[in-house]
Amino acid sequence: MTISRPLKIYFLPFFAQGHLIPLVHLARLVASRGQHVTILTSPSNAQLFDKIIDDDRAAGHNIRVLIFNFPSGHLGLPSGVENISAASDSHTASKIYMAAHLIKPAVDSIISESRPDVFIPDIMFTWSANTAKEFNLPRIVFNPISIFDVCMIEAIKAHPEAFESNSGPYKIPGLPHPLTLPVKPSPGFASLTEALVEAEKESLGVIVNSFRELDAEYTEFYENLTGRKVWPIGPTSLMVQKTVKSSVSEEEHECLKWLSTKENGSVVYICFGSMCTLSDEQLYELASGLESSGHQFLWVVHRKKTNDEGEGGEDKWLPCGFEEKMKKEDRGMLLKGWAPQPLILNHAAVGGFVTHCGWNATVEAISAGVPMITMPGFGDQYYNEKLITEVHGFGVETGAAEWSISPFEPKTKVVSAERIEKAVKKLMDCGDEAERIKSKAKEVKEKAWKAVQEGGSSYNCLTELIDQLQKLVLVAPAAAVSSHVDLEGII
Repeated sequence: MTISRPLKIYFLPFFAQGHLIPLVHLARLVASRGQHVTILTSPSNAQLFDKIIDDDRAAGHNIRVLIFNFPSGHLGLPSGVENISAASDSHTASKIYMAAHLIKPAVDSIISESRPDVFIPDIMFTWSANTAKEFNLPRIVFNPISIFDVCMIEAIKAHPEAFESNSGPYKIPGLPHPLTLPVKPSPGFASLTEALVEAEKESLGVIVNSFRELDAEYTEFYENLTGRKVWPIGPTSLMVQKTVKSSVSEEEHECLKWLSTKENGSVVYICFGSMCTLSDEQLYELASGLESSGHQFLWVVHRKKTNDEGEGGEDKWLPCGFEEKMKKEDRGMLLKGWAPQPLILNHAAVGGFVTHCGWNATVEAISAGVPMITMPGFGDQYYNEKLITEVHGFGVETGAAEWSISPFEPKTKVVSAERIEKAVKKLMDCGDEAERIKSKAKEVKEKAWKAVQEGGSSYNCLTELIDQLQKLVLVAPAAAVSSHVDLEGII
């Protein structure tokens, strides 16, 4: 006999936008299915999504936010600096990462006062395995990236001999597709990712912000390799789209008005996210490559001024007369600040996206059907590039000159203007290969939209996850509720 009642599920997002946004989306989706959801977070991080949660509660969803104190004082952080996006250097960012390991007592205190049925923390909280054991809680890890990336991590760990050479490309053996990396992963990144994968072992499985059709072979590969379940539930941004209303309309932003004057598919959109800051040397090469390509572009620039930079210093990273020439020819627009990226990507004039391959940006481009020109900046972005270009073929690889573990790490090498120009022309010059790439992008968009609709793979996966957790928590004997139970065996 099945006992029917809502599950109490606690979500714990990590302190970075690329992690927090998709996990909050997931929490909202679970709440929309009638479950009782609690998001545990710090004061400043709560402010990033509290308005949306208020709207969900007004709509009748049982979702709340519980606040714990962020350990700013212990780490010497300024008050309110609680998210990686608020950091301006690697020293500050490392302190925020350290904070993630200091909040365990606060989280444990909340759990001890009101125990949930299920605990879903971000993968960065490696200590959550111990908390789950101490309170005898089923734990499922949330990983905001693709399971493809995790498979890459496992393959690289299993085949260190692939990187014995001092120069690439490096062939990665043992995966469903023949894959190569142009640059060698930094030792620091390898150590970090291996620790995360190790902590995942003490869980019921992993939820990823993806959809089955994108990662089918790698989901099977991972499940066979580890014996753990994968739930591809995403893109979460698409799944909540019906309940999230944009505060920006096409009439409210100048860049959308400018795009509306252009022919369909004629503009290249360039953005490297809010964290991936390029050096002045790299910005110069990018500007030169765009100019030489001859194509129209919309470029969102995130650049940090140097302390000794005076008036007019912002123009020193651009080729002489670049901005004036682009304005005169009406060929390019530079935005130095926030831009409505989802609206830009979905604009008919945009025909390509030069991207750092951050996973949220990648799934936004997939959802819009826009082919990508890949130029990874740090971390897992080098793996995402391979999924885009070598596995699925809906992008053109520009590549990177070196591997960085952090967006704040200074790069000593740059990607040349020639490489950038070549990649832009390859996609935007409308040859046979460009048309094939664009066709692939449209195909994967259709699959993503189908996945999030009722009856689609991501929709059904969320249903199955909730059903299996209910059977585990409400039917199975208490002794069976552990991090080692096989969910498939509950059915």
